[in-house]
Amino acid sequence: MVDADAFERFFMRWEPQVRRYLLWLEGDRSIIDDATQEAMLAAHTYWARINTFRKPEAWLFKVASQRLHRVQAARQRHGLSTDPSELPHGHGTDDVGLREKELVLLEAVRKLPAQQRTAIALRWQLDLPNDQIAVIMGVSENSVKTHLRRGRSTLETVLADVSGGER
Repeated sequence: MVDADAFERFFMRWEPQVRRYLLWLEGDRSIIDDATQEAMLAAHTYWARINTFRKPEAWLFKVASQRLHRVQAARQRHGLSTDPSELPHGHGTDDVGLREKELVLLEAVRKLPAQQRTAIALRWQLDLPNDQIAVIMGVSENSVKTHLRRGRSTLETVLADVSGGER
């Protein structure tokens, strides 16, 4: 039987985090919505089991990544757009310059190889430590360090090129 209160607390805490994480990997809001919904449904379905895990959120982020890839593949099979240019509007500042910098950064992150992109998103968006990132990605902590280092290096180069040498 599902402990409704415990799941509701889990949902309220982690659903927005999953959505933000997927934003770093995909720009199409409908794909993010579908993948988030599928990941949270899976969490509900398996709640009795994952609720016993030491870090159930690690399981959730791993499933969210898998669901994202599944939704992207289904959309491509059906000829639907997977254009990453759509970015949900955040709350708060209306600073156009800041918004443009966010778009440039997200576009650059989305062009990284998958492992680097995932590691960067989990670190920068969710501030997860290497050991949790390793569990989510199914790799060693040393691999996480390598993906983060290479991703940062690539981003520094790409962003320096875009900004004309400014960092």
